[in-house]
Amino acid sequence: MNLFKQHNQRKVFVLAVTSVMASMLFSFLGAPFLRAFAVSARSIVFWTVGVVFIATLFIVGLSDSKVSQAAVYVGATWMTLGSYNELEKRGIHWRLAGSFSLLAGILFAAIGYFYLRSTPANADVLIQIVTPIHEAINKAFPENPIELKALLGYLPGLFIASLFSALVFGFLLESRVVRLFGIQKFKVASGLKWLDFRLPDLFIWVSLFSLLFSVVNFDNKILQTISINVLIFSSVAYLVQGLIVVEFIMRFLRFGTISKTLTYMLVFLQLAPFVVLVGLIDYWADFRKLVRRKAKTNG
Repeated sequence: MNLFKQHNQRKVFVLAVTSVMASMLFSFLGAPFLRAFAVSARSIVFWTVGVVFIATLFIVGLSDSKVSQAAVYVGATWMTLGSYNELEKRGIHWRLAGSFSLLAGILFAAIGYFYLRSTPANADVLIQIVTPIHEAINKAFPENPIELKALLGYLPGLFIASLFSALVFGFLLESRVVRLFGIQKFKVASGLKWLDFRLPDLFIWVSLFSLLFSVVNFDNKILQTISINVLIFSSVAYLVQGLIVVEFIMRFLRFGTISKTLTYMLVFLQLAPFVVLVGLIDYWADFRKLVRRKAKTNG
């Protein structure tokens, strides 16, 4: 028993190192490793590794702005996924746990941002973050260039959408990472079955009003900026819900691995706006309920 426990601890250690490296190299794409680390390690281990790693990044970042920016983002992602895991262990409903964990990540990022602005190497940290995004967007859409100042106002929505993507991406691929490393994870009191993921009813109305205030000119720049930020996050959230609907239907139709891969490639290359619309319409249509009803009828 002791040998098995020691072997599992070594695997968790390897996973911890992998989580650190993946978070640095692949941004939110490293979230599955971080999520797997959170559910397989004791809380004290998870948070100790996080504090040491992120503090090191902040220290190195005093003279390197790119490292300091990574410290804020990785720290916010670590806080988001770790907070969700802690709340999940205590049986908190996934919607409440997700909301609080995103809030924890946002607060960490805000504190980190104000700290960075006080250091000489990061006085213009927001400009440094947004400039590459600004150049990439204007290069992709040269006919509709966007001003750098305007993009700065949309940074909160982009950042929150990124944290949400990390949370979702980590949750979806957690089990595969756990199997890959051959480790045991702790049982949780409350867990979300991701195929049942559905945004709250209130979310649809917030999204629709945000769309209204962002499209129609009410001569209120602050209201329009806030609405666009909410709309950015909403688009990503509805994309996730739409993808889950697509996955549910593909499972019902018994798509094979190749068919699923080709479908997802088509979605991300061309059909992402359509899938966002599917996620939005699902509020009224409830496609998964229709598919289950059809399955019962055929059965």
